[in-house]
Parts: sequence; structure tokens; C-alpha cells
Amino acid sequence: MYVEAARRDELLAQLAAAGIPEADAAAVEAVRLENARPRYGVDVTDGYLVQETRLMHAVSFSKGCYLGQEIVERVRARANPHKYLTQVWIETETAPAPGTELKGGEAAVGKITSAAYSPALGKVAALAYVQTAWTIAGKEMTCDGARAVVSERMVA
Repeated sequence: MYVEAARRDELLAQLAAAGIPEADAAAVEAVRLENARPRYGVDVTDGYLVQETRLMHAVSFSKGCYLGQEIVERVRARANPHKYLTQVWIETETAPAPGTELKGGEAAVGKITSAAYSPALGKVAALAYVQTAWTIAGKEMTCDGARAVVSERMVA
């Protein structure tokens, strides 16, 4: 919900009176990850190509020049990225730290960017950059020994 800052306390009081508690940071993070919503500076950084983030709707190819335009256009015109930002369910109650590897057998096939335990799902919801061949919905891998499965939901 968005509200003018001056009305924040009033809105919170109305919600509390209706029996709706204010969400804490952990709940907000869990819902963000359940819904595959990347956060700039966490899941999306200048270390990744826009194609890898799956946020192509945020780029215009008809406007003027911008920093990095040549590589973005080259990847769009000629190649597929080697990895994509992907939603992953991890069957554990402990969220792995950013940078934790996802493994397919013994090989590293991805890296977690953010993760949180989801009480609603009873498992961890995470976003990770995963090698293209491993981004198929239902594809199984492991994360710190726990079963991890690629979600059907796309990053939005």
C-alpha cells in the first residue's frame, strides 16, 4: 500500500483496528520472494546483463544512447545469456546466504542472490542466477544438501 507519509500513522491505526497487523521486514521479504520480485542492488546489479535479469521490459531499444547499450544490443541480436535470474524453491527452513551455490550433481549451476523462509509455503523462496540449461520449471538441484526446484513462476 502506498500512502502519503503524513497519513502513515493514521492508516496503520485503521489497519490495526481492523485486526490487520503491520508486516515486519522478514514477512515483506518472504512475500517479495514468493512473488519472484527482484530488488535492485540485491538481485539486480551492474554485474549482470539486463537479459540475465529477465527485465527486458525495463529497456528501450528505440531511445537514445545509454551506458552499456552496445553489449546489451549485441546479446539481444546474437546470443542467449548463459544464466538467468530464476525463482527457486528450497526444501528447508533455513534460508541460504547470498552467494550460496546451487548444484546439479557435483557441478555448480547457480548462485543465490536472496532467500527467505516462507511460512505460507513451508519452504524457502529464493532468487538465483542459474545456468540456462537448469532454468526449466521443475528442474531439481541441491542447495547446501537440501532439494531445490526451479519454480514455474518467472521473475517479474
